[in-house]
Amino acid sequence: MTNVADRQIPEYLDFVGPGWRDILLRTHAELLAVLPNYQVAQVKEKYGMLDVNLGGYVDPVTGEFGISRELGTRVSAILSAARDESRRTCEVCGEPGSETGQAWIKTLCPDHARRT
Repeated sequence: MTNVADRQIPEYLDFVGPGWRDILLRTHAELLAVLPNYQVAQVKEKYGMLDVNLGGYVDPVTGEFGISRELGTRVSAILSAARDESRRTCEVCGEPGSETGQAWIKTLCPDHARRT
């Protein structure tokens, strides 16, 4: 069986630009505090923002699938905060940024937006 840590955010840092790594690491710490055995299904950039999708959760003690509504609300708030922060953070460098582009939306600082 795969180690749970092999399916957590630190293993996915290179799936998005380096400017979002701090956001991902904070998200990881917050998730560990409420759901230590969480597993990632996917980390990507989508529509200019960070998109973290978690896999199904199986309680390591009871073996039951899923989480409580209260815990789900907390996890959702953590992921929403990361998504919101990414919408104002340059994916390349981590400086303040905004959505750029029309056909392909990216969140970039003014310097990196000029380079594209």
